[in-house]
Amino acid sequence: MSLDFETCLLDRSATAEEKFRAVVSNGHYDIIVIGGGVRLEPSLTYLFEKLINIARTHSPGSVLCFNTGPDTTVDAVRRWWPPAQTD
Repeated sequence: MSLDFETCLLDRSATAEEKFRAVVSNGHYDIIVIGGGVRLEPSLTYLFEKLINIARTHSPGSVLCFNTGPDTTVDAVRRWWPPAQTD
């Protein structure tokens, strides 16, 4: 089972939500990492909530995980990879 990465870097503009929606709507993702740059900044709470809801709606089979910075992204993914096998 291989693991491929796709990065979707979002800026803090009004287009971040639409960019994220376009990415998760056009692919299959086992895991979606939402970074601390959005999550840990109080002024971006509304964007964080939007991203969570977009992921739930457009990629319902994805596991959501969170890092605290770029250096903990691999650790966040490792908590959920490989995906649990269902019978």
